[in-house]
Amino acid sequence: MITGGMLYIDKTKLIENFLNNPSDVQLVARQRRLGKSLNMDMIRCFLTDKEDLRHLFKGLYVESSDIWVKAHSTPVFYFDFKELQPTVYREQIIDKMVDHVCSLIDPENLDFALKRKFAQIIDNPARATDCLRFLTEVAYKVTGKRSYLLIDEHDKLLMDNYNSNMYDEIRNFETALLSAGLKGNPHLEKAMLTGVMRISHESMFSGLNNIKIFDVFKDNLYTDDYGLTEEEVDVLSQKTELNVFEARAWYNGIRINGRPIYNIYSMMSHLSSLEYECYWGRSGTMDMVAGLLDDSRRATLARLLNGEHVNVPIANRISLRDLSQHSNDQSFYSLLVQAGYLALCTAISGTDSFASVSIPNIELQIVWKQFILEKLYQNTSNIRTLFDNVNNLDMFSRDLEYFLCDRISYHDLAVLSSEGTAQVHERLYHIFLLGLLSAYYDVHCQYPLSNRESGDGRYDVLVEKSDANFIFEFKAVSDVNSLENKAQEALSQIKTKRYGADLNNEKRLVKIGVALCGKKCRVVCGI
Repeated sequence: MITGGMLYIDKTKLIENFLNNPSDVQLVARQRRLGKSLNMDMIRCFLTDKEDLRHLFKGLYVESSDIWVKAHSTPVFYFDFKELQPTVYREQIIDKMVDHVCSLIDPENLDFALKRKFAQIIDNPARATDCLRFLTEVAYKVTGKRSYLLIDEHDKLLMDNYNSNMYDEIRNFETALLSAGLKGNPHLEKAMLTGVMRISHESMFSGLNNIKIFDVFKDNLYTDDYGLTEEEVDVLSQKTELNVFEARAWYNGIRINGRPIYNIYSMMSHLSSLEYECYWGRSGTMDMVAGLLDDSRRATLARLLNGEHVNVPIANRISLRDLSQHSNDQSFYSLLVQAGYLALCTAISGTDSFASVSIPNIELQIVWKQFILEKLYQNTSNIRTLFDNVNNLDMFSRDLEYFLCDRISYHDLAVLSSEGTAQVHERLYHIFLLGLLSAYYDVHCQYPLSNRESGDGRYDVLVEKSDANFIFEFKAVSDVNSLENKAQEALSQIKTKRYGADLNNEKRLVKIGVALCGKKCRVVCGI
């Protein structure tokens, strides 16, 4: 950017903040596209002794700082964790470590002990957790200097795999890698990590008691160093055709320690095109969000899209494992705030509390509207019909069999001589609803289950979905005025007879009582 003569907003005070802060290991958690990687490269260019890049900083803030003497002075090693793949992340860490070692010395010229460690790490991916500590040891032996470690997007691999069977393995690996390299390492001068999430200590940093975290909730050191401040945007408007009022409406409002910040990527994209568009876009985080929505969270999103500020439970740090628990609203809303999709309008007090959140600007309104339309109101129907494959008679036959076979339980067809009219009508309604429910694609059991034993009796119909289970109980009445009471009776029966007691208790169980009279019905639901 400097050598290309591009417009550069001076963020070099961050280097002073980093070096003068007494913490040996610092984690800066920020939303996407606020300049985390660019700032990492700035630190690397300033400190590295591999090449003299001090000319890049001439005329910038840091040149007049007392830390200028540290420019071009020490080994700096950069690791980008967003490049890691879940199947080969150990090998990728080792390859990067090897590149850094080779930039210092020919491995053949290492002393015997280091050469043996080097070979053991290369030959055994399980030893990849030693990479950071080994690298700094080699640098110290070669240069006599303690190293700086820069680790970008430390949480990307964890977030991508938070709900996979590899999560625990990846978490344990990163915990061991960082503990070995950052805790009590005599060859380490300082380390900086960046990421989107402030992941809870029990999930990631259990081995690190020397880490200082600067997150979106409480960071009074790096507040102005990521994204653009109002003052910087005012200067931009004097040098460009930027309309500050329009830019503020579109791209401002994400808050760091209560201070509103502009999205730097969107601002630069706008200055390039002079068009107000949704540049920030969406990330894989939104795909996570889609799987975490329930009725209550959808209702909250509707209020936010309506321009309201809503009080929600917020945790200032989360465990990614908690996200899969639909009862944990604190982790869900904290994810949205930390990832930059919602702005925190009021500070949180204590470890866990409530705070006011909002959708802060037009760009994020567009992001949410696109997400809602694509994920929650899809054009494709979830209902299949008998005639989907009418032009292929073999498939048509199989589809017809799908609807007719095994839907009905033996108990649905067993007619007792003592049955009255109400029981016969109830059976008809039951089978009619069973046929309707069988037409949905997105059930997770083979098909809706009817009249199966559960708890202390047999439910009428069970439908299993990814985020919840649904149990229906039907009642028929002869008097339309009895519908309400009978529907409540059906709902109460589900509860008292413990229908669904054998189901996965981590998913919501929605209980549905249905009362029918002729062509009229009443439905009541409970959880």
